[in-house]
Amino acid sequence: MSNSFSARLIITVISLAILTFMGIFSETSLAIVSPHLMEEFHVSAVAVQWLTSGFLLLLAVAIPLSPFLVKTISTKLLFKFAVIIFITGTIMGAFASNFTMLLLGRLIMAVGTGCSLPLLTNIVLEETTPYQRGTLLGIVGLVVSFAPVSGPVLGGLIAEYLGWRWVFLFMLPILVVSFIMGSTSIRDIRKGEVYHLDVKSFLISSAGLVSFIMGLSYLSTKYGILLICISFVFLGIFILLQLKVKYPLMNIKILKYKMFTLGLITVCMPMASVLALSFLIPILAQMGLGKNALQASFIMLPGTLFSGMLAPVVGAKYSKFGVRRLLIPGFIIMCLSMFYLVFTETTYISSIIGYICFMTGAAFCQVPAQTNALNALPQQYNADGTAILSTLQQTAGAAGTALASVLLSYGAKKAYNSGIDNIYVYGINYGFMLCLVFVLVGLFAAFQLKTTLEKENV
Repeated sequence: MSNSFSARLIITVISLAILTFMGIFSETSLAIVSPHLMEEFHVSAVAVQWLTSGFLLLLAVAIPLSPFLVKTISTKLLFKFAVIIFITGTIMGAFASNFTMLLLGRLIMAVGTGCSLPLLTNIVLEETTPYQRGTLLGIVGLVVSFAPVSGPVLGGLIAEYLGWRWVFLFMLPILVVSFIMGSTSIRDIRKGEVYHLDVKSFLISSAGLVSFIMGLSYLSTKYGILLICISFVFLGIFILLQLKVKYPLMNIKILKYKMFTLGLITVCMPMASVLALSFLIPILAQMGLGKNALQASFIMLPGTLFSGMLAPVVGAKYSKFGVRRLLIPGFIIMCLSMFYLVFTETTYISSIIGYICFMTGAAFCQVPAQTNALNALPQQYNADGTAILSTLQQTAGAAGTALASVLLSYGAKKAYNSGIDNIYVYGINYGFMLCLVFVLVGLFAAFQLKTTLEKENV
């Protein structure tokens, strides 16, 4: 069987990979400049975290729409719309005169990313044979792994010497190249299928997710508690609705598969802790340890780079060792690293060591946890399982970042009132303890998984 690809398909994949890369790159590169944004716009950590949480939240809201978008809208038109929306948000971010404008631009970028997310995988699946897919999906995986690595370093370098606005301006010509390449190469992959979108379910789920993350962000106030209560009402209605409608937005009935549900926990807990830590570390380095953006990025570079290289290797060992032999050591390493960060003196070197150890543990969890969760389902539920897993994963990331910002602010305020000199170093420890709780929950779930995967009869 031939593994050769047409030039058109290669150009298509490259154009979409660029767009995917930019979406991930923008997330990690902006995290590194959070202290700059807090100072320039005079906003708190709770406010600035919405640049990440808001982005992830909109992705979580958009993911259930992906089957509808791919099956009903011209593929090339969907791509063009996604890039134009992303470019619009990028321009708004670059020229933002206040934090509200910056946040709005960031949210618009999320809409563009949400529209493009389903395209890359679906095009590869539709236009290649089973023998060819591994090569292209491997390239895609490499791109996705490299983006978070390059984000902090390039973002820190650009911010330090040119200013944070150039992080946005840097992306513009690359996005234009992606637009030109995709506009000339992408072909329609629709098959004339009729897809039913339950608008009511979509609106209710969106309201529930938005109110939940906003509630977590303002947890210290009465409005936060109220918003969380409202979110539970919306999400409860959503669940009941999915059990009754003919074409559910999400087939939540598959949660009856215990190993899948446990698998979701082992996927979401690392996501929440990794993104919480990626938010906390730049603030610790710059506002707690007095480092610049570039020096802050070098705290994260070794750990992220090592994790990016290790994750594919660990993923390849899944079938040989089984999920428990990978996940349990991974979660234990993450737990020990968080104990180290919380209970040792906070220095530049200790932060580097702690982050390397944490990301090493995360590498043992990410790919095996996702693979195991989806493998726990019968084949006919693969699409449903992917939608639920992706939505909860993005929501967990947003929730982890939001809670980390609240605890950071609480700890810093407590330190200030107690007369402690370095309030940010003290406050960050509260965020570190949150990450420790996340990984302990993940470790408990990992112990409940079966040693060998057997399909459940439910």
